[in-house]
Amino acid sequence: MSEPYGPPDSPAPIHEPPPAASPGDEAPVAPPGSRPLYGAFSEAHAVDPPEVHPQPGPATPPPSHSTDAGRARPAVPRWFGRLPYGLVLCGVAAGLAVVATNHFRRGSMLIAASVFIGALARLLLPESQVGMLAVRRRWLDVFLMTAAAVGITLVAFVAKGTSG
Repeated sequence: MSEPYGPPDSPAPIHEPPPAASPGDEAPVAPPGSRPLYGAFSEAHAVDPPEVHPQPGPATPPPSHSTDAGRARPAVPRWFGRLPYGLVLCGVAAGLAVVATNHFRRGSMLIAASVFIGALARLLLPESQVGMLAVRRRWLDVFLMTAAAVGITLVAFVAKGTSG
C-alpha cells in the first residue's frame, strides 16, 4: 500500500532531460511509449483542428450588378446633407468677421442666429439630411443649440461696449 502523497504503485521510468539544445534544434520529444517531459510537446497530445464545413448559401443567386433597376436612388443628392452644417458654419464665420471689425453685438447676434438656424434645421429636417448637425438624439441637439443661441444673445445684450 502506498502513502496518500507518496509515489504511485507502478512508477513510470524517469527520463533525464536532454542537454540544452543549440539554436536551430527542434524542441525535445519524449521517446515513444513514455510520458512526455514536463513542458515538452508530445505528438500524442496533439489535437487536430476541427473540420469547418461552410454553410450552404441562399437558394437564389445574388442579383447581377449590371442593372440598377433594383436600386433606389436617394431623393436628394449626397451633398445636400452637408448643406445645413455648411450654412451654420458660414454664418458663424461671418459673425466672427463682424466681431473682428469691432461690432461685437451685431456679430454676436449673427452667430446666435446661425446656431438657432442650425437648431431649426436639426428639428425639422430628417436624419439623412442634417449631416454633422446630428450628434446626439434630436431633442438633445435642438435643446443644446437653442440654449447656446440664447446664451450668446444674452451675452451680446449684457456686455458693455459700443452699441454697434
